[in-house]
Amino acid sequence: MEEQGLKYFVALAHKKKRLLDHYPLHYFIRAMLAGIFVGFLIVTCFRTGEYFRVADSPFAYLFPALFFGIALILITYGGAELFTGNTSYFTVAYMRNEVQLRDIGRNWVACYLGNAAGAIFLAILFYFTGIFSHIPNDHLLHEIVSYKMHGSVTALFFKGILCNWLVCLAVFLPTQVKGDGAKMAMMVLVVFLFFSSGFEHSIANLSLFSIALISPHPDTISIGAAIYNLIPVTIGNIVGGAVFVGMLYQFLSKSATKLSLEDNLNRVDEIAEKAK
Repeated sequence: MEEQGLKYFVALAHKKKRLLDHYPLHYFIRAMLAGIFVGFLIVTCFRTGEYFRVADSPFAYLFPALFFGIALILITYGGAELFTGNTSYFTVAYMRNEVQLRDIGRNWVACYLGNAAGAIFLAILFYFTGIFSHIPNDHLLHEIVSYKMHGSVTALFFKGILCNWLVCLAVFLPTQVKGDGAKMAMMVLVVFLFFSSGFEHSIANLSLFSIALISPHPDTISIGAAIYNLIPVTIGNIVGGAVFVGMLYQFLSKSATKLSLEDNLNRVDEIAEKAK
């Protein structure tokens, strides 16, 4: 059942640990790529979403949500390192005694910083395009960023949990199907759930806030408000990935393994009976 996906998670954790141990600069650049890839889709989503907002269409948020899953495809197939996915990979590996706590901390910090650096780097490049240089204060970008930056800490925390629960499922569930097309479709559909529901993704927010802050923006958007959002959202993302995917499926796998062993023993008994 889920054992195939959990073994994949452990293999990924080992690979990421070795890369960070032996080639830290390469790992950091891969983490930057994830922040950059997410930023590409942030720009696309809010550019297209604004067309619907101006027309007072209810699809101003839903339509961009259909495309945001492409970011996860770019990260997965482009060899990038995303912090939120690593919360589940390393949790499973730790529970199976494959990595140590220091490996988890080192990876999460390096990956988060790399994602943040990539988000800021793309925002700077995007600033020089001039695309958002004259956007109004009621632009969809400002509307969403202002809302995110002034939510309650409790709401942000639980939105962070639900978000990364879905994001980690978006990388776990595809391990159960064959074919790249099916895997990509599953990623896009699951990511659509978190984006359209208004849940909070720390790395997506880093990209979104970086672009909003470096462009002309209203007073409701500030660095302090960005930090206010990112702290509870990041903690919530860790809980969602580590507890509700990593720990949960590792716990459930124990019964599946026992049942599989019992089935194998029953088959052996059946073969022995027939041999008599």
